[in-house]
Amino acid sequence: MNRREAARLYRSGEEPTVAKLLEYDEKINRLDDEIQNLKNRIAQLEKNSNNSSCPPSSDKPEDKAARLAEKRKKSGRNPGGQPGHKGCKRNLVPIEEVDKVIHLYPRRCEACSRFLPQDGTGQEVGNPHRWQVTEIPPLKPFITEYQSHTTECTCGHRSTASLPPEVATSNFGPRLAAIVAYLTAVCHVPRRGIQEFFDTLLNINISVGSVQNLLGSTSCALEETDEKLRAALADEPVVNADETGWRDRWLWVFVASTFIYFSVAKTRASKALIDVFGNLYQGILCVDRWGAYSKYHKGPFQLCWAHLKRDIVGILKTGQTLGSEEAIVFAWRMQELRKRLMAMWYQFKGGTLSRAELIKKTRRIRDGTKECLKEYENSEEKCVKCLARNLLKRFDHLFTFIFHERVEPTNNSAERGIRPAVQWRKICFGNRSDKGAVITSRLLTVTRTCWLQKRNPLEFLVDAIAAYRTDKEAPSLLMEADENNSPTIASCHMR
Repeated sequence: MNRREAARLYRSGEEPTVAKLLEYDEKINRLDDEIQNLKNRIAQLEKNSNNSSCPPSSDKPEDKAARLAEKRKKSGRNPGGQPGHKGCKRNLVPIEEVDKVIHLYPRRCEACSRFLPQDGTGQEVGNPHRWQVTEIPPLKPFITEYQSHTTECTCGHRSTASLPPEVATSNFGPRLAAIVAYLTAVCHVPRRGIQEFFDTLLNINISVGSVQNLLGSTSCALEETDEKLRAALADEPVVNADETGWRDRWLWVFVASTFIYFSVAKTRASKALIDVFGNLYQGILCVDRWGAYSKYHKGPFQLCWAHLKRDIVGILKTGQTLGSEEAIVFAWRMQELRKRLMAMWYQFKGGTLSRAELIKKTRRIRDGTKECLKEYENSEEKCVKCLARNLLKRFDHLFTFIFHERVEPTNNSAERGIRPAVQWRKICFGNRSDKGAVITSRLLTVTRTCWLQKRNPLEFLVDAIAAYRTDKEAPSLLMEADENNSPTIASCHMR
């Protein structure tokens, strides 16, 4: 509308003017709603693993690159190791472990060109310069043939020798089967990749079907070990838990003090927790704020402050996008309280604060957090109100780590435990069958537990498969107690 049209409307009288103003007001309100919806959509699109509970695997590659670029500050230094950096070099293998030694002597004197002895009888000065070259010779499989002979007795009966039980079930030995399992679970090599590896590097002809059969038998070999860990999980005083999508299933991880247990379930609901812990778990569960945990567990929790930090950053980003001062102030206050709390925690971890001092000095922070949440529980901003009310309901579960030993303020151990599985999922996309899901969970349980205990997972797999084939007791990954009743890892050395 221009000035002339506005003047004409003004002179037309009260009724036409009011009608036109109401029409414009309705249009303005509709446009305001559309603008608000667009701002909300923009805020949702800007969510990533840094400002929400979205997993890092859901981040776009360009977002990751942009965040890395923001973190990097140009220092003006050349890339690579800087002056004063302690270098990393390959140490020489002890001479008694060297397979072959070649002695080199100078042929002529560099001063007078006289020939020098080449048999070691010359006048040597100091110790020789040692230079080692590591090489792998062409690999040749070691094949053992068992010939079962038939002998006729004087009575006329013919008897045929039986194969040893450890070789009667498979044409491939325990170490070969363990390598297949290791390549699958740790190196994330697909079945056809394993077939190519054996054919090209090891000169062993193996079919994809045989690879799958070996994985199935390895799963059976790990069943006893897996069941013992699952049974022990319910008695652990503190467990960190997390879950992630696994094709049309869910992969759950439970991290105890000395082992990691994986379970693939068809649901993300609390039923999956019942299948693992039983009907009741009496310890402390360290998790994010996914509802299945609170529905199942009625005991103490520790809610993850790393997830909470991302939610606070997300509210701050939303407030900046929508121009909401209330959201910005709330996020800023919560962030300051969180930083002060973590500063106290790091002092405690560093040994400069005792447990009693930690409890005393964080009291004002805890009171300030509750006061902030109560102030914003009726906020007009939906994201602020939802977070404030959610945290008030679980307020005591935010500070469990302050009062209890072995409890961390974040769920980092579970996040680290499940990360290799997420990397594997990007290659295999999960399992199509229940049997394949069981193989996955058992392999992850054993290999990640060996990683936690600093054991060699390949050697453990060899022992487990050999024990299964000879009908012996499976090796254990559980803890033992020393004379002081303090937990120690049994056979924890690297082999």
